[in-house]
Formats: sequence, C-alpha cells, structure tokens
Amino acid sequence: MRRLLIAAPLLLLALLSAPQPTATAADTFGLTPDKKLAKVLEKCADTCFDCGDKAKELGLYTYARSFFDHALRYDPDHRDTRKVMGFKKKGKAWVLDEDMIPLADKINEAKRQELEAKLSATTEPIRRKAADELWKLVIDKDLSAQQRMLALYHTVRLYPESRDAQKAVRSSSAYMWYKHQLDDESDTLRQKWISGATEGKVIEGRTEYETGIGFAMEKRRGDWVVVHTLLVSEVGPEWTRVLTQFAEAARKRSLETLGLPDPKMPETDENRLHYTVFKQRDHFAKFIEACSNINDAAQRAEYAKVGYGAEVYRPYGAVFLYERLENDWSLRDAIAHDLGAKAVVRNTGWNCYWLVRGSGYLNSTQMNGSAATTMYAVKTSAVIDSGGRESLPGLGKCAAGWRLEVAIEVAAGSEMTLEHLTKHRAPDYSTREMAHAFAMTEFLTLKYKEALKDFLDSARTELALRSKEKRQPESSEELTARLLKTMGKTGEELQVEFRAFVTDNYVQLPAVG
Repeated sequence: MRRLLIAAPLLLLALLSAPQPTATAADTFGLTPDKKLAKVLEKCADTCFDCGDKAKELGLYTYARSFFDHALRYDPDHRDTRKVMGFKKKGKAWVLDEDMIPLADKINEAKRQELEAKLSATTEPIRRKAADELWKLVIDKDLSAQQRMLALYHTVRLYPESRDAQKAVRSSSAYMWYKHQLDDESDTLRQKWISGATEGKVIEGRTEYETGIGFAMEKRRGDWVVVHTLLVSEVGPEWTRVLTQFAEAARKRSLETLGLPDPKMPETDENRLHYTVFKQRDHFAKFIEACSNINDAAQRAEYAKVGYGAEVYRPYGAVFLYERLENDWSLRDAIAHDLGAKAVVRNTGWNCYWLVRGSGYLNSTQMNGSAATTMYAVKTSAVIDSGGRESLPGLGKCAAGWRLEVAIEVAAGSEMTLEHLTKHRAPDYSTREMAHAFAMTEFLTLKYKEALKDFLDSARTELALRSKEKRQPESSEELTARLLKTMGKTGEELQVEFRAFVTDNYVQLPAVG
C-alpha cells in the first residue's frame, strides 16, 4: 500500500514505516534488564540473525538488514551478524569494511506478497521459540512488574502472534493492527456511525477545482464536506460516495469524543471542508500549483514533486496522492486523523500540538480501527540502515502497541508528562511523543470530558478575541495552564491520575503462582 505524506502544519505525518534511531535491548524505556532477562535477550540476537538469514535467502534484503539490525541491538558483538554484514573488528570497535547485503530487495515485485508471507511462515517457529523463553519471564513470580513488562514487550516484538501475549496487552488478533479492549465499543458501533451519515449528492456542473486543473472529477457534496476524486473510472464514483459518507461520520465522531456540539451547518461550499484525492502524480502536482492556495512557491514545488498530501486553503481541507487502489484503508486513516485534529485546531489553533495530534490519532482509531499515521522520519541507525523496513513490528504503529509502550514507561517512571508534551514542537515529535499524546488525550476524553469541553470552549473564545485584536494566539504553555486551571488540577496531580489510568487499563500482566 502506498503510504501518505501530508505536509505541516496539516500533519507532517506519514503512513510510512519510520523506525526510530537504534537503541539496544538494554536501554529500552530506560529499564535495565536484570541478569535473568538480559541473558535471554542476548540469545535473541541468534533469533534475529537466523530470521535475517531466511530473509536473505528469499531476496528480501531490506528485511534481512532489519533483522540483522535487531540482532545487534540484542548483542552489539554478535559475530555472525557482523560477519555477514561485512563488519570487521578494529581495536575495540566494529567498522563496516564492505556492506555485503544489498540496500534493496532483489525480487519480482509481483511476488512480494507471496514472499513476505513465506518469510513470516519460515521464521515463525524461530521467533516462537525465543518468545516462549521470554514468556517464562513474563510469568516469573520472582521478577518485578517492571521486568515482567519488559519481557512482555520483547515477546510481542518477536512474536506478535502469541495469543498469551495479546491477552496480556489486552489486544485481539482479529485485525492486522490488533484491536485493544478499550476500542471494543467503537469497533462495535463504527459501521452504525458510518451508515448513519449522509452519502451526499453528486455535484452537477463544473467546480472551481475542475476549472483549475482542467480535468473533470468525481465530486459529492455532504452536509459538512465536499469530496473530489480523480482516480480511475472503475472506482472513482464509488470511492467518492464512500469517502464522503466516511468523512461526514468521522467529523461528527471527533466532536462527540471531545464533548463538543455541532456548529451551525455551512450554507455554501466555500465554508465546507474539502477533501481531494488523485491517483497520478501529475494531476496531484497540477492541483497543488493551481488550487492549494499555498503561498510559498518553493513549498508548492516540493509538495508537488515528492509529497503525498498537503493542506489546502480557501476552501480549507486537504489533498492526497493515493496511487494504489487495492483498498482505501490508509486514506480513511488520514482523513479521520485530519478531522480529529481540525476539531481541536478550530478551538485552540495549532499551539496545543499534543492535543491536536492526540485527537487525530484517537479519531482514526475509533473510526478506522487504526492509528497508523506516524511522523515522517528518516532512519538514522548507527548500525544498519534497513531502508525503512521493520522486521520486528510487534503490534506495530497501532493503538494497542502505543498503549503497551506508554504502559511500560509508566511502570519504569520514564513516561512523558503533560509539561514535556507542551514543550515539544511539531519538528520534535517522534512516535514516542505521538504515543504519549494519544494516551493523554484518551485519558482526558474518558475521565475529564466536561472539563476538556470547557477548556476548548474558553480557548476558542480567547482565540477569536486575539484574532480580532491582531494578537498572537495563546502559546502552548498558556494553553496548558488554561487546561489545568479549567480542570482544577496541578500538573503533578494530573500525572498521578494519568499513571493510574494507564496502569489500570492498558496492560494486564498474567497471574503468577
């Protein structure tokens, strides 16, 4: 599936595999494994090497490189891995003498899905064996809860198929993105929300967008959104209808989650949100130049050449390049995220960035069963560049996976606080910040919905006043102070409650005898 890249300030997020810089198993979440766990983790280097060897045999070299990268995270001195990659020992340091593994897969792309499935199947017994050893530590009564959770994390990383591990992290194997128990209600009601929304009506006549790019497009008008698509004739009309209905439902759900009422329905298309989808780069590029109303010419040129999405001004909305039409899953994820983010932005502006992003992820999770959108990043591994492939996704970039990571940090006492999230600006956000923004937003919507609504209402009033007086919007620090004042809490008091919420809801370690 071609992933999406949407430029800031809209999202600067990508439905891309974007691993973070390499960290060894010993410093995961700031927790140092005890001797028993450290010994098992070191053996995981053999597991990753053996899996990488299988990937190499299939020509899946990017996966091989990722497996080898993980092998060195578990054991930086793993000789078989160093040798196969072309490292040589010089003094006390390993130096890459000659990179022995290609940086790209050497396969028939038409057989990629088949080969990746084969890799999963051939590595399954290898990964399961290692996970079984780790699981023994998860249920070890002599280990602390912190150490057991760390063992659980690595169990899930190596073998997410484990039903025991899935139960411990309160997730289900029903979907590829692993549904968490907290998402049961939205999973049950999702189709009801969507089917209850309007499909809109086909727009007759030529629109401003069509005039701007010189092509006829499929287009529909809902109550709140307008959707244009230029895909292929086989899917264009149906996708336009489906996306219009989905966007209408996702917009409504984002407001319900935040406790916000519907504003007055717009009377003209100029005041509706516009979402536009193209299949071809040249059409997308022409739209960016002619219709996006992005003032910076260099920025327009960059988006047109390498982007997969951008914010659109006058009328407000977003445009996406979506080249592969096997399904619309990633596109739905991006639209739901954008609507969840906009529900906050219209009240606070962009400075309450953690809540903007958290609301986006929460909405995509509720509306699409996913939180797959992650910050665009380049892997900067000091060990092995895998070209963006991730061989050990664990639960992946999904809500269940993020909740597990936050829960471990809470157990370790290393989680991000609201103060930390407030200080981070968009360029500083990694998947760690995203996970904590998601978790904090979820906590607030479930435990402090009325206070959150009051905060957003007051912030919107202040935003309008400052705009009228031509003053800068409230800073992120001012917005956080407003939130805490509305809640009647100090940051420390809120953090105590957040930690309890995460501990009670995100992970349930199995009983030990």
